[in-house]
Amino acid sequence: MKNSREWIRNRILLVLDSGPCHGYDILRSLNEYVSNLRLTTLYRWLHAMEAEGLVESGVQPGPHGPDRRVYRLGARGENRLREMLKDSIEVIMHFYDAYRQSITGGMHQVLESQINPPDGRVLFAAVPRVREFDMVTIQNLTKNNGSRSLDVLGDATILSTSGIKHKVLKGELSDIPSPNERYAQVWLSGIPEQRNLHTAVSEFKRVLMKGGVLQILAPFVYFDKPDQPDLGEFVRVTAIQLFPDLGMADGDDVGTILESVFPDCGALDLFPGLVVFWARKGD
Repeated sequence: MKNSREWIRNRILLVLDSGPCHGYDILRSLNEYVSNLRLTTLYRWLHAMEAEGLVESGVQPGPHGPDRRVYRLGARGENRLREMLKDSIEVIMHFYDAYRQSITGGMHQVLESQINPPDGRVLFAAVPRVREFDMVTIQNLTKNNGSRSLDVLGDATILSTSGIKHKVLKGELSDIPSPNERYAQVWLSGIPEQRNLHTAVSEFKRVLMKGGVLQILAPFVYFDKPDQPDLGEFVRVTAIQLFPDLGMADGDDVGTILESVFPDCGALDLFPGLVVFWARKGD
């Protein structure tokens, strides 16, 4: 994998992101990782990458000899590096989430004791889809929901073979296909992009019965900003600002939106980054 063509092409983009280079400089940088790459092969790949818009090149006078072709990052190369960054952050979040799941047992007992949601019909919504992490929550909800079917909004493919009694609603967070005051509980797993969050929270309030509770399970939310920048802060800020679809959010922003719709609301910090926002609809 490390010596694959695609991997080497990505390393070339990282080298050029540090500044323009000619072929010999690129080869020297790659020799740290790949020992058998020939200069002729490198030039062939650079030519193909230029045709794809990943790199650009131009001829410049050599300092003590003939002119040399110098390569720099192209527009599509910048986009490819951003995709690589997004993929890397997503992998980190995936494995952190798996690690966290293994040590956050008993979460629902804590929520039930502190929030005390009423009995009744339940809506479970997920962004972007129902995941393996959500299955414990869903199983807990169906166990406490008697014979009533669980309504699910969003991609619920994972539930199709689970044996869990549920009904998939064909709608969006911004337009829930349910009448007013239908649900005792509404759960949202994940955070939609901030520009869509206020509309979604307003819709949740509409479909909640009086005294009903909204609970937002936010797996990647942070409140406190560190005194000094570090790698964790870089990942957090980058994910929030550049890749909002990954689901990482600023807790203060989410709390402000929730407070604007539900006067009675709060947040429980269960684990670093794992927060449950709750809101109760008044009488």
